[in-house]
Amino acid sequence: MRARPTRRDAVELPSKSDIIDRLKGATIFTKLDVRAGYNNVRIKEGDEWKAAFITPSGLFEPTVMFFGLCNAPATFQNMMNDLFRDMLQEGWMVIYMDDILIFSDNVEDHHERTRRALQRLKDSDLFLKAEKCEFDRQEVEFLGSIIRPGVVAMDPVKLKAIIEWEPPKTVKQVQAFLGFGNFYRRFIRDYSKIVRPLTELTKKDQPFLWTPDCQKAFDTLKKRFTEEPILQIPDPEKPFQIECDASKVATGAVLRQQGEDGLWHPCAYLSKSFTPAERNYQIYDRELLAIVRALEAWRHFLQGSPHPTEILSDHKNLTYFRTAQKLNRRQARWHLFLSEFNIVIKHQPGKSLTQADALSRRSGHDGGENDNKDVVLLGPELFAKAVNVELQERIRDSKLRDHSVVEYITLKGKATKRPEFGKPEDWSDDDGILLYKNRVYVPPDNQLYRDIVKMHHDAPIMGHPGVQKTYDLVKREYMWPGMRKFIVQYVKGCAACQTSKVNTHPIKPGLIPIQHSGDIRPFRTITMDYITDLPESDGFNAVQVVVDHDVSKAAVFSPCTKNITAEGAMDILQRDVYRRFGLPAKVISDRGPQFISKAFKELHNSLGIETALSTAYHPQTDGETERVNQELDLALRLYCANNPENWAKLLPQFEFAHNQRTHSVTGKSPFELLYGFQPEAAGTVRTNPKHPSTEQRLQSLQEARENTIAAHAQAAAAMSRRLPAAQVPLKLGDKVLLDTKNLRLPYVSRKLIPKRVGPFTVVKVLGPVTFKLKLPEKWKIHPVFHAALLTPYHTTKEHGPDYVRPPPIPTPELTEGAEWEVEAILSHRTRGTQKQYLVAWKGWPASENSWEPERHLKNAQSILRNYKKRHKLS
Repeated sequence: MRARPTRRDAVELPSKSDIIDRLKGATIFTKLDVRAGYNNVRIKEGDEWKAAFITPSGLFEPTVMFFGLCNAPATFQNMMNDLFRDMLQEGWMVIYMDDILIFSDNVEDHHERTRRALQRLKDSDLFLKAEKCEFDRQEVEFLGSIIRPGVVAMDPVKLKAIIEWEPPKTVKQVQAFLGFGNFYRRFIRDYSKIVRPLTELTKKDQPFLWTPDCQKAFDTLKKRFTEEPILQIPDPEKPFQIECDASKVATGAVLRQQGEDGLWHPCAYLSKSFTPAERNYQIYDRELLAIVRALEAWRHFLQGSPHPTEILSDHKNLTYFRTAQKLNRRQARWHLFLSEFNIVIKHQPGKSLTQADALSRRSGHDGGENDNKDVVLLGPELFAKAVNVELQERIRDSKLRDHSVVEYITLKGKATKRPEFGKPEDWSDDDGILLYKNRVYVPPDNQLYRDIVKMHHDAPIMGHPGVQKTYDLVKREYMWPGMRKFIVQYVKGCAACQTSKVNTHPIKPGLIPIQHSGDIRPFRTITMDYITDLPESDGFNAVQVVVDHDVSKAAVFSPCTKNITAEGAMDILQRDVYRRFGLPAKVISDRGPQFISKAFKELHNSLGIETALSTAYHPQTDGETERVNQELDLALRLYCANNPENWAKLLPQFEFAHNQRTHSVTGKSPFELLYGFQPEAAGTVRTNPKHPSTEQRLQSLQEARENTIAAHAQAAAAMSRRLPAAQVPLKLGDKVLLDTKNLRLPYVSRKLIPKRVGPFTVVKVLGPVTFKLKLPEKWKIHPVFHAALLTPYHTTKEHGPDYVRPPPIPTPELTEGAEWEVEAILSHRTRGTQKQYLVAWKGWPASENSWEPERHLKNAQSILRNYKKRHKLS
């Protein structure tokens, strides 16, 4: 029984002119790509058998529509039109198969329309390919065209075959180019005049000489081939014609449509070389591959077309496939692919396929003359040790300038005694390279030394080893006088080692004690700090700690909140310190937000109170309070672990416990130095305890307070003996590296952050161990640092400069600002509706990394695309 042919469905596809009319006034575009395509359509229940297929595992009936079915494109297009009919009628959407284009003239409407379309897709259980979707763009590629506000232009990719046509090098290549151009001479004004220099080259007995006039004619014709009225924008509602051909080295094809003048105009060109493997195909496979390549390139025009696509080919070579053959797997794939198209292959004599033939034979394609010839099966890169030819030649050339060694070896040490050269028998010659004890002798050349050490130190396979390991690696193969000294200086000047390795010899400036003010009144010099992140108790989650620094060492604990303001801190000082001990003369603290606020500083200035803030990230400045904090932390753990909500009620008891204990510096308790006696903490068993008279108590209190000055001096001397201060090797103008352990740098992982950043210049020496640095303007941190956080930065002539800080790249089209080369993109973040990228600049240190919007990365598209691909960003 003969099956009836399937009646083809006439699908309603948007025409190019319809798209152009709809896009008038549109300035913003969004393109969506539906995932799975035809597989989203369910085959009608009971009709599954019509698409059954057989496999080695048995006969299967598909439940969804798949590629290759006759009316699959039309059915899918009708489904999409039906789902989005209301939006299509509103005139702000175009759908072509699985491609959706949304366009608007303002951002607000565009976002609302995009949300509606996405919701409709979600309700219909349709999914998108995120990697192919583009949102809020002013330029998109759609149906093989580039769409911009008010413009629908040809995709430059489709003109690539013509634009990249290289100048002919032989008369035969000139003839091929002219054969291609003669087809279009009717469209080009003054064609004969333009082409005259090229036709002169084809004359008999005319020497082949490519002159500037030939080049001008060649470039002019290429430009005219890609301009209208020659090049026509494809119209999906009209029939297409493809002319294709294959040579031994490439395939060529032209996509054409009839214009208003009734002539066939090219819509796009295709010329693609064969790979070495494809050049080994049989002629019939190469001819079929030409057709497959053309259909792949222009499938968005041809699939679902209401007209059959006419393919012109010299298909004498394709008669092989007109009889039953056992197809190989490649041919089977092509067979399945061809079934997706409504095509008709027509015979055209090879001599008349001038355009496709010329494209398949154009100059610039690899002719494959050397295919499979002189092929090294096992290249040197596969072996453990390959010869660095460039380095070998440089060593040979440098040897010619090292006359002393050459003379010594030539005369075998007779004419001159040079003990540093060793014995003459230790030297040998290997093809022009001197060997000393079987190691390559490197003549005096600092750049050569530097390159050899860099090869054994900087490369990823080496991993920036230290001095000894680098020396061991270099001396296996090379030697020169003073090699170890050179390597020491090279490694010392390596910025990567200085910033990333653990510093085994850090600066140890020791501790410089804060001197006693000489005032024996308590709480004249105080230190302040906060213990935060405690469990909430009576509405408090932090403790303000105030300690008398110079005299009594007494502490005052006041409950507060973590986000206490400067005004709140001053209220607690007035309530718990000022009313009991009066105004302090000096306040020592860290750089907390309460202490660096303008209000806090202005109040202290108006009252004559000196404010002493620590340097950045150096809590040792406020060491007195830090030690009391440790004591209070211990009490909280001991007594509040089981009842964490009660710590605020127990705080007065903790304060009493601290103030009654004898201090190691003064030898007395804070209570004794405050009041002249020790309050009773528990009951006594004595019936008649003796109390000193008022005069005795006052005299004892005065003496004890005066003794605190000497006690401070003794404690400072003991600290200096225990932690002797090393000389700080820093001075004004020096370059230093800053420790990163306290910095919040925008790296993906703390494990990847350099140990140090810089270099930074010391712009001011504020004390024996405190220095002010010149930091990048974008860094919002205090620029004064303790020497313990700084490391001298070394540059050596052996290593050369690390951060050359190159000038901006001259860019003619840039009218404002400057442009530098991007080395890498490290991270990203969102600010408002914009994405920003953390950029590392080539030749600049990590401290100069900056956040840049995407519009600043127009000339770093490959780096940006690779970063987006790795992080799956749209």
